[in-house]
Amino acid sequence: MPTTWEKCLETLKDTIPVGQFSVWIQPLKATEKGNILTIVAPNTSTVDYLKANLKQKIKDAVTRHNKDLKINIGTEIQQAKKNTKHSTPLFPEYTFDNLVMGNANQIAYGAIRQIAEDLKKSPYNPCIIYGDSGLGKTHLMQAAGHLVKQQNPKTKIIYAPVMDFVRNITTSLRHKTIENIKSYYQSADLLLVDDIHLIAGKEKSQEEFFHIFNFLFTTKKQIIFTCDQPPTNIKSLENRLKTRFAQGLNLSLTPPELEMRAAILLKKSESQAINITFSADIALYIASNITSNVRDLEGALLKLKAFVDFSKLDDHIITKEIIDIALGDLIKPKAKNIDINDIQKESAKHYGVTISDLSSKNRKQSIVLARQMAIFIAHEMTSLSLSKIGKHFGNRDHSTVLHAIKRIKERTEKEPEIKDEYELLKLKLANL
Repeated sequence: MPTTWEKCLETLKDTIPVGQFSVWIQPLKATEKGNILTIVAPNTSTVDYLKANLKQKIKDAVTRHNKDLKINIGTEIQQAKKNTKHSTPLFPEYTFDNLVMGNANQIAYGAIRQIAEDLKKSPYNPCIIYGDSGLGKTHLMQAAGHLVKQQNPKTKIIYAPVMDFVRNITTSLRHKTIENIKSYYQSADLLLVDDIHLIAGKEKSQEEFFHIFNFLFTTKKQIIFTCDQPPTNIKSLENRLKTRFAQGLNLSLTPPELEMRAAILLKKSESQAINITFSADIALYIASNITSNVRDLEGALLKLKAFVDFSKLDDHIITKEIIDIALGDLIKPKAKNIDINDIQKESAKHYGVTISDLSSKNRKQSIVLARQMAIFIAHEMTSLSLSKIGKHFGNRDHSTVLHAIKRIKERTEKEPEIKDEYELLKLKLANL
């Protein structure tokens, strides 16, 4: 049985001149789904001609054979865009709510959030987040997308890993639809591009991206990229792209500090995928041994979850000994020479005093505690004699150093908060 479109073609042959029919109607393809007839043209020029000159005749032919059908006319890419409603593959968990804040990402967080909260007034365009793999660049970028979408669902957001962009350009060149794919990216209100450094050396992709970038920039649409290094350092990247990237806000992410790593572990342990429980002390212990990036922390959590699940352990009794067994070679004792100057610096920072306070004769309670703690840790973590330790603390004598060591030892045994401070300072020093 002939389809509705096949019947329409027979009708149109009788109502449209042969030359016009063969050039503009015959190349069309059509699909019928429900009450929608989708007519697909080979390019945008054909679409424009049909809408300007033949749309009414096509509509009359369709109505003659099925008056309930609605008509959509477009190119293959345009129809694909309609069918997907411009959906973006943002990871649902990559939101600001799920992001752990710390010194490593504080500035980037503030800037990206400000962009997302008022997209049209953002002074930071383009915005480029760069740093090593696994530091949360994609999470930050996609969090902006989620917040923008939440505030205005009609905002068009396109998220594009750069290799997807390169494949789209390559395919469009082969099918001679480059203008269509450019129009797609240029239609974004917010363009998110992951791993922009991978476009280096790909000349045609760089050329087309340059034109897309210029269009979005001049029409005041927001662009956010991620990169593994400062864009000006990317080899085989065209100078005109480097110049345009440099004119925006370039933000660096650094590896998370100890407390931030521990907070990330605790946050991710509560997720539905992991769902295990351990104390802050255990989180600090894991974080002190895994210092590289967030992905390695996630890998450690998965390994711990597997151990807990398959060993049928109660996750509420996770101890350091269990961590040592579960995480195996991830948890290794570190042979590290700790410098007494570092001990003084970290102790002063922790207690909110100055390094010179530690060597002074000031008897203020907070300064005395910081001084005694630094002396105690120096005795434990360095090979210095008591007299040499004393020299670093204002030429204090042997007996004064011994008193400080004895005092802190007693307090760590009796006062949990002092013990926690001692453990935290040791972890910080081990991770310098």
